[in-house]
Amino acid sequence: MNFFRTSSNKHIIKFLLSLLIVGILVGIYIYLKQPTLIKTSVINELSILKDLLKTTHQNNFIYHLLLLSIIIFLSIIILGFPIILFYLFYEGVSIGFLITGFFHYQKVSGLLYSLIFILINKLIIYICLIYILINTINYSKKTILSIKRKDYKIYEYLFTHIVRMIFVSLVIFAYDIFIYFFGNKIMAYFIFLL
Repeated sequence: MNFFRTSSNKHIIKFLLSLLIVGILVGIYIYLKQPTLIKTSVINELSILKDLLKTTHQNNFIYHLLLLSIIIFLSIIILGFPIILFYLFYEGVSIGFLITGFFHYQKVSGLLYSLIFILINKLIIYICLIYILINTINYSKKTILSIKRKDYKIYEYLFTHIVRMIFVSLVIFAYDIFIYFFGNKIMAYFIFLL
């Protein structure tokens, strides 16, 4: 697929992954700086995870619907790009905090469980978010150039961008269905690590 092969997209992907990694490091730092009371609270929450996995479903439909609506709107108006970028960073912070919490709870096995948890529950979301950001950057560049040139291709670019955003939304919706029915069941298989 040419989308991922172009050199400009590779540079963007490297930048976005670097931002995510920085976010993870910040999340680790934030957890380590938390008072003992907060850390104890996190440990207590993780200790009841086994019961939660057996009795609940992960329902992200409304959250992702609202989030995608905001992100797509921000991507269309171009000026909202920094906010989407910040959200990617925030997700990185969340990963770092989560990983450190699990490690604090059960050391290496907790760390391993957290990586499995992220792989199953979040990986597709992160890939889609990076895809959205790459498209937003390219869409913004084309739109700004189109305005300067006055070539009236803005609507063509907008249509293509919206089609891609709908595609991403459908992928995330399908992923949410999968996670709702199977996410906790899969995670329960690995609960022995905790």
